[in-house]
Amino acid sequence: MITMMAKQMGAVSVKSNPAHINIYRFQIAENLTLVYKVDLRRGKSIYLHRTAPYPMMLGKFYGESEVIEYMHRDLLKFRNAYRSSKFGHYLDLAVDLTSMNSQIEQLFMNRNVPESGLEALSKEFKRMRETIQEVEAQSPLLYEKEQQAGISPDEEDEDVPVRP
Repeated sequence: MITMMAKQMGAVSVKSNPAHINIYRFQIAENLTLVYKVDLRRGKSIYLHRTAPYPMMLGKFYGESEVIEYMHRDLLKFRNAYRSSKFGHYLDLAVDLTSMNSQIEQLFMNRNVPESGLEALSKEFKRMRETIQEVEAQSPLLYEKEQQAGISPDEEDEDVPVRP
């Protein structure tokens, strides 16, 4: 039905690929669950999304082992980050940014935004990117070995550094 309706609405192309959608839940803590959605396309690429604690497209992969390695590193990093006293604040920021993305879309899809509004938003986003760069420059790497060599941290949780 979706394909037929999309064609009636003017879809210029419809491509259907058989796929398996798998959902994986990991309980990091009582109040923190990581949820991954994996779109496995037979003989093709694999798409990995994290849907909780906030939605994010994580990438396109070409082998199951790449997906497993990525998920493993991501889980280790979230377990470590959860131990930080700043994790709640980070999570609030991430959720706010996700919400902001939706608000911006609604703004531009439902209103005739004047040029001055575009300029004001652009200026704010530029300022935000600059702030992120400044904070990044002042913050030590947690996974220096991984950053330099492009390898994953050791598999055991105790080998992952703990932040104050």
